[in-house]
Amino acid sequence: KKEEKEKKISEDQLKDAEDNIQKLTNEHISKIDEILEHKEKEIMEV
Repeated sequence: KKEEKEKKISEDQLKDAEDNIQKLTNEHISKIDEILEHKEKEIMEV
């Protein structure tokens, strides 16, 4: 956002970057949830 204020990037570029960051965040959260679910099942088996 600092770059946008300094007019180094456009609003569209900022929006695209934010969307990409959110997409990556969501993907990693999904992976973590899958790992957690697997680990919980593993622990409950013992």
